[in-house]
Amino acid sequence: MIPIDILYLVDRLETVLNAGQRVPFTNKIMVDERECLDIVDQMRIVVPEEIKQARRVSQDRDRITGQAQEEAERILARAQEQADRMMDEQGLLDRAHDREREIVEEAETHGQQIRDDAEQYALEILEDLNRRLGGVLNQVQGGIEALRPRLPAAARGASSAGRDTRDGFDELDER
Repeated sequence: MIPIDILYLVDRLETVLNAGQRVPFTNKIMVDERECLDIVDQMRIVVPEEIKQARRVSQDRDRITGQAQEEAERILARAQEQADRMMDEQGLLDRAHDREREIVEEAETHGQQIRDDAEQYALEILEDLNRRLGGVLNQVQGGIEALRPRLPAAARGASSAGRDTRDGFDELDER
């Protein structure tokens, strides 16, 4: 059976009604009852099908619109999540940079403190060594001075000549 358009059936019914004969002195028309009933039967068949199609189209439209709305909401939610994540990441990145600067500053301060402490320690050790060596040098000088007046001048010259082979102690005599 070929699908018949409802508008075609309405046009056919109108043609049958226009082709009917008027009853004199009334507003009535005589039409072929069988042909009118046949058209009405066809309308009963076609109208529900067209209504079904219209409902399907309407439901499809609603379904597609709903799906599009859901997809739009999902896209917006994902975009918002991504924006939030990027903001969180940027916040984390900013905090990480701040912490990095703090650590570098602390390390530089700590390093400078260690250098200052090391220099102070080295100075204290050198000053102590200088005091000790100064005391030893004074004792050596005192020993030299104490022995010099006892030896005659000729012996001092001869002993200096004979000391050339003794580990360079003659330098201490010359002071």
